[in-house]
Amino acid sequence: MSATIDDVAAAAGVSKATISRVLNKTATVSRETEKKVLNAIEKLNYRPNPHARKLAGGSGALAFVLQESIEEFFSNPFWLAVVNGFVTQAASEQQHPVLIFHSKGKSHRDLVDSLIRGNYDAVAFFGWHEDIKTLEKYIPDNMRVVFGGRQGDSTRFTYVGADNQVGGKIATSHLIDRGCRKILTVTGDLTVESGRERLAGYKEALAEAEIKFDSTRVLKGDYSRTSARASLERYLRSNGNFDGIFASNDIMAIEVLEVLKERGIKVPSQCKVIGFDGTEQSRETEPSLSTISQPSFELGRKVAAQLMLPHGEKLKTITLPLDLVVRNSTGK
Repeated sequence: MSATIDDVAAAAGVSKATISRVLNKTATVSRETEKKVLNAIEKLNYRPNPHARKLAGGSGALAFVLQESIEEFFSNPFWLAVVNGFVTQAASEQQHPVLIFHSKGKSHRDLVDSLIRGNYDAVAFFGWHEDIKTLEKYIPDNMRVVFGGRQGDSTRFTYVGADNQVGGKIATSHLIDRGCRKILTVTGDLTVESGRERLAGYKEALAEAEIKFDSTRVLKGDYSRTSARASLERYLRSNGNFDGIFASNDIMAIEVLEVLKERGIKVPSQCKVIGFDGTEQSRETEPSLSTISQPSFELGRKVAAQLMLPHGEKLKTITLPLDLVVRNSTGK
């Protein structure tokens, strides 16, 4: 039978955690201890599984750090699909446990200190709202990090995610193709890169169609249903001149449909509506909701897969595909 990490630990007279630190170079050990470990490995002809991603401490756990609000996390089905994909991949081969950190309100230093104390050298960050450059200062070089979605101008960290600017442009261009010229957008949270990029895509589509950008048609949202309702109702009290709405995610678009229905504004004959994410709920609205579909399960799965790559294998940025799903809310 092949030697196990337990055999090596017993032969070297150290813990499994120390074996992991020596193999993965995730922490400094004394030269004497390192020599004992390497001698035991050679004597027992120990060959670690190159696909096993054992972290310092021997837990093999992956940290899933989310900076979204609790409301957003539990109410948005997009996050359920992302977490499902992440956990499914983590459990697929090596049975890595996943610990979810809700980091909203924590300082960068405190968050990273918590991850270091827990020996999580493989960490996924999702829904990051703050300056990536500040976070970079605190994350140690030996901590493997992958972001779900692009994070500004970071040159240190890779990410997995869709091109949100392209998605915003596709959504707005679809409304233009359907004859809309007075298009509102309900933004996502503009402290998040995805919110800024989707707004940039909206502006780009208008410019290409030679439609003048009007800042009064940009309604501030934060990806929640309550923000979409409040911003649209505020707009309707003082304006009424619009024929299309691009909401930066599906749950805001669903709330937009509700508000328009309450006001007696018919969709799609008087106003066409499109969302973003491609959630299951978008199929069930009345009328059914057109949306930009992104593979949220794949987003979670591929982030976890990057974290589980063997040491020494370079992480890479992965851009996920987007699909325009046309339904009745834009006049299918």
